Amino acid sequence: MLGNAFKKDVAPLPAEATRPGGAPNQTGAQPVSGISEAELQAWREKISAAEADDRALLQLAHQAPGVDLKLVALAALTQEDALKQAMREFRDQDKRLLRAAKSRWQAAVATRETVAEARVLIAGAHTLIGQERIPANRLVELDRAWAALNVALLDEALASEFAVARAQLGAKVRERGEGEQTLARWLAATDSAIHALTASLAGVARGATAPASPDPSVPSNAPATLAAALLQLLNQVPGASGAAIDARCTEKTETAKHALALASSVVQRAEFLQSLPAAGVADETDEKAKIEQWRTFPEASDGELQTLLARRFSDWRNASSQERQRDRDARRTHERELSAEQRKRRLAVMQRHVESAEAALAAGEVAELTRLMTVIDDALKPGPVNAALARRIESLRQEQLRLRDWQRWSGGQRREELVAEAQGLAKVAGEKAALRTHADAIEKLRERWKELDKLGGATNRTLWLAFDGALKAAYVPVAAHLDKLKIARNENLLARNRVIDGLVDARAKFFPAAPEEGNSPAPAPAAGNRPDWRAMARTLEEARIAWRKLGPVEHTVPRKAQKGDNAVTARYAAALQVLEASLTLACREASQERERLIAAAKNLGESKPLARDAIDRARGLQAQWQAHAKALPLPRREENALWSAFKAATDAIFIARDAARAARETEAGEQVRAREAIIEGLLALPAANSTRGAQEIKRALANAETAWRASGEVARPHAAGLDARYRAARDAAATRLRDIAGHAAQARFDALIAAMRLCDEREAAAELGPDLEARWSAVENLPDAWIPAMEARFRGISAPKADPQPGPRSGMGSDAGLPDTLLKLEVACGIDTPSEFMAARQQLKMRALKDAMEGRRAGVSTPADIERWLLDAAAAPRPDEVSRERLGKIIAAVRVRPPG
Repeated sequence: MLGNAFKKDVAPLPAEATRPGGAPNQTGAQPVSGISEAELQAWREKISAAEADDRALLQLAHQAPGVDLKLVALAALTQEDALKQAMREFRDQDKRLLRAAKSRWQAAVATRETVAEARVLIAGAHTLIGQERIPANRLVELDRAWAALNVALLDEALASEFAVARAQLGAKVRERGEGEQTLARWLAATDSAIHALTASLAGVARGATAPASPDPSVPSNAPATLAAALLQLLNQVPGASGAAIDARCTEKTETAKHALALASSVVQRAEFLQSLPAAGVADETDEKAKIEQWRTFPEASDGELQTLLARRFSDWRNASSQERQRDRDARRTHERELSAEQRKRRLAVMQRHVESAEAALAAGEVAELTRLMTVIDDALKPGPVNAALARRIESLRQEQLRLRDWQRWSGGQRREELVAEAQGLAKVAGEKAALRTHADAIEKLRERWKELDKLGGATNRTLWLAFDGALKAAYVPVAAHLDKLKIARNENLLARNRVIDGLVDARAKFFPAAPEEGNSPAPAPAAGNRPDWRAMARTLEEARIAWRKLGPVEHTVPRKAQKGDNAVTARYAAALQVLEASLTLACREASQERERLIAAAKNLGESKPLARDAIDRARGLQAQWQAHAKALPLPRREENALWSAFKAATDAIFIARDAARAARETEAGEQVRAREAIIEGLLALPAANSTRGAQEIKRALANAETAWRASGEVARPHAAGLDARYRAARDAAATRLRDIAGHAAQARFDALIAAMRLCDEREAAAELGPDLEARWSAVENLPDAWIPAMEARFRGISAPKADPQPGPRSGMGSDAGLPDTLLKLEVACGIDTPSEFMAARQQLKMRALKDAMEGRRAGVSTPADIERWLLDAAAAPRPDEVSRERLGKIIAAVRVRPPG
């Protein structure tokens, strides 16, 4: 049906307005007098369409035909400025309108103030969360202040935010209470552990209790077990994880440490006493070592325990002394017994030596006889032997002398052989031979000559001169080689002295204020004059390289320069040690400074959140590092390890900076994307010029406004552009909405003209054909209120009378004929009337003037009157040509007539 095709997709507003305080207005439930239900519904739809636009709602409140509709329009206002303007504009009109506007304004103010106060309370809750201790009275005041608020005026987000903050405060208060209970339990447990530990020390000092349990898995009262329990309690100090430690915990911790120190001293001495060997097992050296070890142990701070331990150690020493005395007495007795036995063994050994010497004499072995006689003489030194054995020894000695004389006679021939060998060496001295082998051969010949001298062989001066001259001639190339070695060693010594002098000069250069001689191994630099550590390190390295290039000292330096306090190695080591000690000390300080920079970088990177100037401070630390590295490079391995640690710490700062920046950019990007999505949604609204499209645009505008306000804040560089784009998109949508409204207003007149033409054709035709029916069904944009009247004319049936009584502003009843209706429209629209109807027009004006003077009717035609008269004229069946022409002019005038 045609009527279903033209129904609007708009939910009607409620037929009642609300009084201040939420009570329904009694007058709002009644229909507006003089307005049809369709017109009332149209007004409600207008008010519903302008729900998000306070300016449009205020204008509709002025234009609405009745007070009830005005109340509905005022009830839809939301902004305080619009409500204030309504109060000013309706102050001199109906008091109900003033009260409604004032009530809405008071409600808006109350809501704003309540929201502001709620935000203050929420901020105060967050402030309390950041405090270490939360006063109970502040928490009670916060709850009372929130309870005093009208929570019904707040949105769910604020209420939820306060609930979350309040829950966090409650959790923190509970955590504080649990912490106090934990502290009390810890103090009691620590007191008990300290008492148990100190009570067990007396038994340990007496030796009645073992210092440690033999089975660690079985609980015991041994001090080691009790100390372990106390240490476990010290590792569980409440607040040690990051919060401030209570003073009671600090005091109790110190007491526990004193108890542990006492227990450690007692247990160490008790374990030492327990490990002592049995009395008499240790000798005097071991006993002295035990005494020294006993003195290294710290004394127990408790005098009574110290006395018990010292008495036990004294008892052990006394017992050991007695055992040693008994051992000495027994040893002396044993030594006397051994002395007689040793004399017997000595005589037996002497007997065997004499028998061996007699056998060597019989065999003619002079060398063996000589050796054995020497052994026998050595054995006679401790004391004489018996007479028989002494006679045998004297006989052997006489035979030895006889054999020695014979050996001297044979030595002359051997000397001649040595002279011949020496002359042979002299001949090959000029040839290329191994000098070391040649020198060894000369040395061996001289040794053999000396052996012959020792044997007492015959010799003469001629043989000696020949032998010595031949060896001297043979020694010439060896002496020349040794002279070269001596010169090279002296030159090497000079080079080494130059290296040492360079180190001494370097000391004077780098430490001008330090004395040249002194016991200080590391001279201190002069005040305000730091040495060039880099140059000093380079000097030391160059000296070491130069010294190594000179070769081993024992082979390249004269032996005289290698001995004594003034040895070249000692002077080099002393000169090197002076600079090395200062450089080592400087390197240690530089290493400590680098470790300080590493610690500073780690502390800077561990701060959460990262400090605002963290990057600048990190760069400052890097600059300090570079300055220190340039001033004094450390050994490569140490420098690399420290630099790796420092670089890791600084990299952590930059990584944290990048992560925070990325998080902020991600969060800002999400907010920007959310706002851009709102803008894109507005730009993508449908362009159809229909009522449905208008409703979609209105809903989209309202949803966009809500989403825009709910979205988070955007960074300032993006905020201005996004706000401008959003306003432009919203203005474009509002313009599109106005265009749709204007198009709809014009489209209904086009639809009315088309319907009138179809009605004329239908009235001229004999019957209703399918083509005409299809064309009638295709008519669009005809308002729902106009459809029944036009449908009745098209079908040729009588239209129902919408208003049988005289209209409130028409001046006559609705049953007037088409000429009168056209005449009223011409008067209302201010257009010319044909001359044949001028008299009727004058009469109509006079009647309207009379009604206005008598106060029965108003003298001004409203848009609703014009619309109703226009519908009556259009629905009049079979009009004549004049009436059609007049109606066409009237429609044209109404189309350009401004709304309202």
